[in-house]
Amino acid sequence: MDRSPKQRCVEFLISPRFASNVLVFVLAVTAAASGLIGNLTRNLKAAPSGAATIFSEISEYSNLRILRQAIERAKLREFMSDHEKCLTLFAPTDSAFESVLHKRLLPCVTNHYNVNRCSSLDQLLSSTSLNKLLLNHVVDGNLSLDSSAKESFLHFLGDSVEKLVKNETGHASIGNAAVIVANVRVGNGMMHLIDNVLGSVDPESGLSSDVSLDAEAVLSALKLTDADFFNVTKRQEMAEGAKALNIPGFQRNRNQVGYPDGGLTNAPVLVFDPSMNEADFTGPDTKFSYPSLASGISRPSTDEDLAFMTILELGALLKSKQVTSVELVKVFSERLKRYDSTLKAVVTYTEELAQAQSLAADKLLQQGTYLGPLHGIPYGLKDTIAVPGYRTTWGSTSFKDQFFNEEAFVYTRLKEAGAVLIAKLATGSLAYDDIWFGGRTRNPWNIEEFSTGSSCGPAAATSAGTIPFAIGSETAGSISYPAARTGVTAFRPTFGMVSRWQIMSLSESLDKIGPFGRSIEDCTIVLDVLRGKDPRDLSSKNIKLKDPFSIDAKKLTVGYLPDAEMEVVRILKEQGVKMVPFDLKYSVDSAQQILNFTMDVDMLAHFDHWQRAGLDDAYEAQDQWPVELRRARLISAVDYVQAQRARHKLISEVLEALKGIDAFIGNATDWEKVAVGNLVGMPVAIIPAGLKSIQNPPPEGTRRRTTVTAGIYARPYGDSEVLALAMAFQKVTKHHLQRPPVDNVKP
Repeated sequence: MDRSPKQRCVEFLISPRFASNVLVFVLAVTAAASGLIGNLTRNLKAAPSGAATIFSEISEYSNLRILRQAIERAKLREFMSDHEKCLTLFAPTDSAFESVLHKRLLPCVTNHYNVNRCSSLDQLLSSTSLNKLLLNHVVDGNLSLDSSAKESFLHFLGDSVEKLVKNETGHASIGNAAVIVANVRVGNGMMHLIDNVLGSVDPESGLSSDVSLDAEAVLSALKLTDADFFNVTKRQEMAEGAKALNIPGFQRNRNQVGYPDGGLTNAPVLVFDPSMNEADFTGPDTKFSYPSLASGISRPSTDEDLAFMTILELGALLKSKQVTSVELVKVFSERLKRYDSTLKAVVTYTEELAQAQSLAADKLLQQGTYLGPLHGIPYGLKDTIAVPGYRTTWGSTSFKDQFFNEEAFVYTRLKEAGAVLIAKLATGSLAYDDIWFGGRTRNPWNIEEFSTGSSCGPAAATSAGTIPFAIGSETAGSISYPAARTGVTAFRPTFGMVSRWQIMSLSESLDKIGPFGRSIEDCTIVLDVLRGKDPRDLSSKNIKLKDPFSIDAKKLTVGYLPDAEMEVVRILKEQGVKMVPFDLKYSVDSAQQILNFTMDVDMLAHFDHWQRAGLDDAYEAQDQWPVELRRARLISAVDYVQAQRARHKLISEVLEALKGIDAFIGNATDWEKVAVGNLVGMPVAIIPAGLKSIQNPPPEGTRRRTTVTAGIYARPYGDSEVLALAMAFQKVTKHHLQRPPVDNVKP
C-alpha cells in the first residue's frame, strides 16, 4: 500500500536509522560545542550501523542519557524500519530535561490528572504522553535555519505547533527554547540542539511557557469562537483575567471531577425535562397485562426454530417444562460462538455467570416460583453497561481491561426479573458507530455491510437469532440506525424512562436506554421491567404509562410524514387507525447542529482527561471522536448555552406541532429526524417493514437483502401509544419474523 509523505516520516521517526541518527546528532552537536568535533567525526565514521550498537556507544555521555531512556521507554525502537524520508529534530539537552523536571514545568499524565507536574525522571518515563512528547520535537523535512523565514510556525509530528523566530544577530528560538547549535547534518536529516523541552508548562498559570497570553493571542482565540469584536485594550484585560482567574479555576474544577473518564460520577445539576415542566406523574402506575401463551406452544424440532422464538413463546416453554433455562443458555451461547467470527458482535462471554443464573432460574421454577416473562430468558448487554466481575470496555483499546465493582441499574432490574446474561455485546468505540477494538460489527442481512450505530452488537446479535433480546443505548441514533440496518425491532423510550446509572455517558440530557427484540411485544415486556425512577440518575422518573397491551389503536389519530413507509400507513389504516397527512414544522434552522454542540461538549467533559492524556491517538477510527472532540474544544460556554436555548425553542415548536395527533409515522434513519427526536426526548419504535434486493447482486443470485424499516414516533411520554401502534402493525404482518441468512455468509 502506498504511503503518504507524512506516514513515511512518522515511520522513519521510529526506524533504526532515525534512532541512530537522533543520538548521533545529539552527540555530534554536543561534541562540537566542546571543541571535539574532529575526533567525534572520526568516531562516528567508524561506528557500526544498527540502533543497539549506537545506543551502547553513546551510553557513556551523560548529556544523552535522558533522551536515550525516553526513546527506549516509549518503545519506539520496537517498530523501527529504514525509510528515505528526512526529518528534523529539535533536541533538548539533558540539562534542559533536568531543569524542567526540577522546576516541575513538564506535564506528564499517568492514569489520571497529574496536579503536581513531573518532578523526577521516573515520572517522566512513566508518562502515557511520553511518545507524544518525543514526536513534538520532530518535523517533516530537512529544515535549515539559515534558509528559514524570520518568523514561521512549525507543525510537529505530535500535532503541536511552535513558533520559530530568528533575531537580527541570527540567533533562533523555537517555542520556549533557544537554539544552541543549529544545522547539524547527518545523512539526509538535520538536528538543532535546544536548551529547553518544548511543551513545558508554567505551574502557576497552567500555560505552556512559550505561550504569549496577550491581546493578540486573545484575538486569535476569539476568531475561532466568532467573537473577535473587542478592541486591543479589552483583549489585554481579558488575557490578564484569564491567566489570573479563569485558567486556575478550570484546573481546580477539572482536578476535582474530571477523572475518571466516562461521566459515571458527578452528574451536572442541570436536569433535562422533555415535558417542559408540564407532565404530572402523580397517582398509581398501570401494570402491563402481558398476553398469555401458555397453551398451544410446543418446543420446535430444531434449535434454529427455537432461537427465533419470542420472549413470550420461550417463557411458555419454560413454564411448561418443555425446556430449561440451562438448555436455552447452551443453545444461544453456541449460536453466538458459531457466528461471531463473522458478525463481531460479542466482546465478552459471561459463561460462569450465565451458568449460575440459569441454574437458579430453573431451581425457582421447580419450586413453583415464577418471576415473570423474563424468567430464565438469555440476553445480552451493550458493553457500555457495567457488570461486576466482567470487563466493561466501552469498545475502546484504552479501556479494554476496565472493571467496575458496582452494577448498572438495568442489569440489576433484569437480574431481579430472572433474566440470564450470556454476553456483553459490541459497542462502537466510546459509543460511536460500529468500529471497536475487536473489529467492526457486520449486518446479518448483508454480511458485506456493517451494522452502523454504537449499539451494533445488540442489534446484530438479536437480528441473527443468537440472543432473544438485548439492551442498547442511544444518544444520537445508536438504537435507530443499527435496528434499521439489521432489520430488527427496537424501541427508544422517552428520555428519563430508564436509569443510566453505571452506563458510560455521552450526554446527560440525551442518553437513553432501550431494548432490541424479536417483536415489539418483546420490547414492551423488557421496557416494563426496566422503567422507573433511580435516585442515582437525576433524570430518571416514575413515568405513568397506559397499558399498551390494552390500548385500542382504532381510537388513535396518527399522522404520516411525506417520507413515511406507505405500507405501514396502509396497514394501520386497514386496521381502523385514523391516518392523516402530517408535517413536522419548526423554525430552527438545524436540529443537527444543536445536537452536535450539545453531545460533543458533554462528551468532551466526560473524556477531558482522555483527550489531554493523548489517548485519542489510540482511538480505533481517527476520523470520528478524535476530530469531533478537538473541534468541540473550541465551542465556547456561551455558544453551548445558546444551543440549549435553541433546543428549548425547537422542543416548544415540536410539541405544538404534535397537538391533535397521538403519534406519527416517518423515516427511522433520516438524520434531521433522529436529531429532533433525541433533542426533544421523543419515543420511537423501529419496526421492520419489508425487504428489497441489495445493490449490484451477484449474477448467480443471493439471499442477502436490504431491510426496509419505519419509525413510529410520539411526543414525550407517548410511549404506550407508539407500542400499541407497532403491535397493531406486527399482529397482521410477518416482516419482523423474517430470518437473515447467517447460516450462509457466502453470496
